[in-house]
Amino acid sequence: MIAGFIERERRIAIDYLERAFQLAEEITADRRYLHQHPETGCDTPVTMEYIERRLREMGYQAAHVGPGLVATVGQGTPVILLRADMDALTMDEESGLPFASLNPGKAHCCGHDTHTAMLLGAARMLKENESGLKGTVKLMFQPGEETGNGAQAMVEAGVLENPRPDAAVAFHVDAALPLGRLNYSVGPTFCSNDVFTILVCGRSGHGARPHQAVDAINASAHIVTGLETLIARETIPTETCMLTVCSIESDSKTFNVFPKTVTLTGSIRTYNPDQRAVLVSRLKEVVEGIARSFNCTGQVSFDHQQEPLLVDRQLETELRAYLEEALGNEGTVVEPPIMKMGSEDFACVTMRVPSAYFFIGAGPDRENGYPYSQHNPKVRFNEDMLPLGAAGYAYCADRWLEHNGI
Repeated sequence: MIAGFIERERRIAIDYLERAFQLAEEITADRRYLHQHPETGCDTPVTMEYIERRLREMGYQAAHVGPGLVATVGQGTPVILLRADMDALTMDEESGLPFASLNPGKAHCCGHDTHTAMLLGAARMLKENESGLKGTVKLMFQPGEETGNGAQAMVEAGVLENPRPDAAVAFHVDAALPLGRLNYSVGPTFCSNDVFTILVCGRSGHGARPHQAVDAINASAHIVTGLETLIARETIPTETCMLTVCSIESDSKTFNVFPKTVTLTGSIRTYNPDQRAVLVSRLKEVVEGIARSFNCTGQVSFDHQQEPLLVDRQLETELRAYLEEALGNEGTVVEPPIMKMGSEDFACVTMRVPSAYFFIGAGPDRENGYPYSQHNPKVRFNEDMLPLGAAGYAYCADRWLEHNGI
């Protein structure tokens, strides 16, 4: 009996992969349309209209939830959520592809177009197999990942309710990984990201009369070095923590005028929520204290604050096994697990629902990655990975429902 059950599951896995390859042309067409029409942030009307139309053609009724789209297939519990981000980057594309961006200053150089196309492919396969699903699959098409506000907006609008998912999973393409290679995360996956602005105010004056001015630049320089000490002396050495100041600008553009204000921007990143709280609190104290010691004032504001993305170990292990079943020789797990110092707003979901996150290689072949990776204007993604991602999404959802129902 056990052998028969295993063979049945393997047959279903093969069916999903075979069907995904049959749909490869359709999935690729979706990807290329989205790639040519990139939109940024949460303002993605063309992308939304396209996805909604494609879902409607498959028999779905999509709902607008905050700035994104949601659709469901199957019925009852348990519920698993599949998420794809769909926004582009604010940059010009230099890939040389015949279907490159038609929108100047906007480009899908992070691969979100591939995520959306893969989820649309999975949506078609899950709809075709709806009668066999042992629960509900919730499809989450999310804008605003690059700006860090899309997932939060959808969570606030109720994406995790009616029905509430019991598990969630997201994929991310990686041009630096060989084709079909899979990487995964255990526990911490992406860092928190607290983007800050520091405003240091002094008193303007002639550069030759420093005693008549209050030097905000000098105070700012000491603030930068003081903040570096927070990492060196106030964080746990075994924890990964970063505090970086990446821009300094004053309101003086002249060589002989002390500025009145200096603005500094940067970010705090860590996997550890406790260390994050310490750094956010101490950032304010150090800025205000050092500025005061130089007769200046210092103010800190946060433009964006993102939680760390933490993967559920049990779910990740379970879904990783399903991915290996689904893709067979087409996909190989890469060891060791990967962690990224970047941030991912899927964290808004992972902090509330047990979640898993996987990377899928999109290099030129099974041995090499591309020389240019995400966020580079020359990046390319091998479209041969699209059926792999679609099959992975669909099979993981199907098998998880099968094994976690009542």
